[in-house]
Amino acid sequence: MLFHEESTGRTVRFDCSDLPVAEPVRDWLVRRLAERAGARSGVKHAKSFRSGYQVVRDFAQALARCEPSPGRPSDITAEHIRAFTSRYEDPQTRRSCVARLRIALRGCVELPGTARRELFETRLPVLKVSERVTAYSEGDWQRIMTALRRDVRQCRDRIRGGLRLLERFRAGELEPGSAEAELGYLLDIFATGGDLPRGRDGGGTPEVKRHGGVVAVMRMLSLSQQEASAFALLLAALTAENLGTVAKWPAVYRRADGGVGTLPVALVEQRKPRRGPEQDHRVAAVEDLPVSLRSALEQGHGDDPLFHSPLRVYDLLLELTAPARWITASTGAFVNRRVNDRGRQGSCWSDEIRVERWARSRGFPPVTRDGEEGRPGIDVRRVRQTALEIQRRPVSHSRNTLRDHYLRRSRTVREQSQKVVAEALQEQVTKARTAAEVVVFSPRLLSLADQAPDTAAAEAGLAPEILKSMASGERDTGVVACRDHRESPHAPVGEACPASFLNGCLNCSNARALPHQLPAQIALHDRLAALHPNLDPQTWQARYALPLARLRNILDHYSTAEQAAARSTVTARHTALIDALLEGRTDLR
Repeated sequence: MLFHEESTGRTVRFDCSDLPVAEPVRDWLVRRLAERAGARSGVKHAKSFRSGYQVVRDFAQALARCEPSPGRPSDITAEHIRAFTSRYEDPQTRRSCVARLRIALRGCVELPGTARRELFETRLPVLKVSERVTAYSEGDWQRIMTALRRDVRQCRDRIRGGLRLLERFRAGELEPGSAEAELGYLLDIFATGGDLPRGRDGGGTPEVKRHGGVVAVMRMLSLSQQEASAFALLLAALTAENLGTVAKWPAVYRRADGGVGTLPVALVEQRKPRRGPEQDHRVAAVEDLPVSLRSALEQGHGDDPLFHSPLRVYDLLLELTAPARWITASTGAFVNRRVNDRGRQGSCWSDEIRVERWARSRGFPPVTRDGEEGRPGIDVRRVRQTALEIQRRPVSHSRNTLRDHYLRRSRTVREQSQKVVAEALQEQVTKARTAAEVVVFSPRLLSLADQAPDTAAAEAGLAPEILKSMASGERDTGVVACRDHRESPHAPVGEACPASFLNGCLNCSNARALPHQLPAQIALHDRLAALHPNLDPQTWQARYALPLARLRNILDHYSTAEQAAARSTVTARHTALIDALLEGRTDLR
């Protein structure tokens, strides 16, 4: 089987002739692989195809070791699928390999129902927290971003200096015979022909060596592969796009605002081959910073807004790679020149991004040794995870994907979500408790009512006569008093309140609690608390949980000594009242 890479044109051969299964099964597996390698598949790179190819080989080997081995695809059973999954002892390996086999056999009508259910409906092993893609800590993220911005800043200053020198040389502004003129001449040769004067050994001429050698002179007009990788990583971090997608960006874009808007946006065409031919093409919106944020950063950090703006970094990249595109006629944004000073100029230009080389050259450990010497390993998946957690908006995917795939696995987002939910629930509980609180009149207020009725009534927010009748017990309704039973929130104005004395009165804005009612309130409280372990939980919750909570709120206004004194004065009359309330004999029929 031949696999043709769409982007490079490279052809890779995959041998399927030695699959150790019966010919009908082998032909079936080869057809499944051919569909994965076809033009309508989302697999565009041989490396990606190889992982699926290897899993199919593993599946064929598992089938060959079974007794009996299936002679046709229709002979495959659930036992055969289990034999394949049991090959992998490591849960993470089993999860990834089963997932790849699912992709290879998805939609296959030849696979029997029992085998299909075993393959597609069996739960995959749950990843351990340590095996999940996690975002970088704030400190590690700053270390990575600082290293990226330093590289971008250095190559910006170097290439801009080279371009200014070349411009001055071509304008005739340099003194003939000077070192600057000689260097300008060499840059002109390089910008025109793509190489520098060479000696017999393939190295630079004495003139080239006087200015640092071939590599140093070429670097004045071109990015190194590590610097191109730094640009790609920085853009991926700022946009939250996949690094592989960013690395294929072209050197052209369109401004939707015509270049005159206050918030410019560059529309860049990009491809995501894994989505298949119908959905692989899309347009990325590369944005600049808002004017307000841009001006704030300029005041505080000089030219730092460049390194926070995706559009400015992208524009700078196109500026610095322009000489390389003149030389190579490339249309890519990341064209760079690898180190090679022996004259093989055709093999030196590249648009490849090698993150691992950049990380190694900047002192970051491999991903497998993350945290070594206090420095993070550079993992492009973690870069995107971190960027998405910072931005909290979907990038080249749906909101559901952002929520269910990227943010769901984030410990930071989970902790923040739990905090937000807890605060919201606490706010609602506080509101409910505030709304349910019964106004409690203190003994001091009732004493003041005897001496200065108008003052006490104003403090209570009631008419003097109503406060007096409450203090005398004329308005008692079970365990509280009612301000006016014909102005009830439970009935039209003017009609008698139909609410239950047990549930309605304890949740009414008309209710007031007075000291002489404390024995009855304590008796009811103790009775409801005693019912809790003896009733069905749902029944108790529906009938008595709220009244008990409101009674506790009333009792909290009294000291422990006051409650104990009131409990000792509970009489048979109070007990009979509580029985009537609980049995519903005080409710209107």
